[in-house]
Formats: sequence, C-alpha cells, structure tokens
Amino acid sequence: MGVKILHISDVHGNRYYIGSIGGVIKDVDVVVVSGDFEDPEILDVLSNYSRPVYAVMGNMDPYGIRSRVQKYLVEGRIIPIGLFYLAGYPINMEEVKDLGPRLILISHYPPYGTNVDKAWNGSHIGSKSVRRFVENVRPLVVLCGHVHESRGVDRLGNTVIVNPGPLINGYYALVNINDDGTVNAELSKL
Repeated sequence: MGVKILHISDVHGNRYYIGSIGGVIKDVDVVVVSGDFEDPEILDVLSNYSRPVYAVMGNMDPYGIRSRVQKYLVEGRIIPIGLFYLAGYPINMEEVKDLGPRLILISHYPPYGTNVDKAWNGSHIGSKSVRRFVENVRPLVVLCGHVHESRGVDRLGNTVIVNPGPLINGYYALVNINDDGTVNAELSKL
C-alpha cells in the first residue's frame, strides 16, 4: 500500500502549471509543497483536489501570509500518514529521533554538501543545520527545494533527498514509499 506523494516546490506565485497538475494530484495520497509558493491561493487551489496539502514556508514567502496558510503548514509538527510520519523543518530533533526510518521530512532548504544544493557556479548553498538533522535523525526521505538548478535525487547515508526543481518551470516529483520503507522518486515535467 504505502504512500504516494506529489512533491512540488518554488511555485513563486505563478499559477500557470497549477491547473495542469490536477491530473497528477488525482493519483497521489498527499501533496507536499516545500516552500516559495508566495501566493496563499496556490495552496487553496491545490487543496481543491481533495488531497491533503502539507507545506513549509520558503525564503521568498512573505511572513505576513503565515496566518492565512497556517492550516497547511507543518513546521514543528508531526503528521501520521499510513505507516509513516511527515514533519516540517524546523522541528525539535528529540521529538522525532525515534521516527527516523519512518520519517518524511519537509524542508525548503536541501542538506548542505549534496548533489541537490549546488548553485549555478557549483558551490554548495544548502543548509548545514538540515544536514546535521539528517545525520542525527536519519529520516527516510527529505523533500526540499530552494536551489532551482539542482533538481535531482540524492542520498545522504540511507536518507533519500528529493529536489523536484521549480514548479514555476513545470517541474515536480512523484515519491512512492512502500510499506517496507523502499523509496522510488521520479522527477517529471508538465
């Protein structure tokens, strides 16, 4: 059975692909938005497809919209999803340390020093604190974004890291997690 996730990031307020992604949403269990949606109505439209929508804020999301999107935000929260747990970064490491092999972490920023945090010039611009979290908690999956040019799937130890690329350019990922914890992440484009 497992869980099937549509993972998007970096919409940047552009609704061009939001209507098109509805055909993908009908085949998933949950929608994860790893920040930089910028327009609260983006999350509302995604939730109209009758799938739970979980999000974290990104560096481009105006703080003033936080109260408007609070029902979607999972920063500091743990949400059970089937046999797994979804949590939004930042979160207290002690609260989730025993969930590692069943934890799906949503972070706007990728872990530092991976193949999904490289800027256009090749320098690593991910988060060192997210990396420390991954090294200590060892979540099953990290769903992140932020670095538009580092779309991809990588590993840090046994943790699968997925940066779907920016939806503003039509990119997304489908992440299938089987009950036994095996992960299959497929990068796609609308």
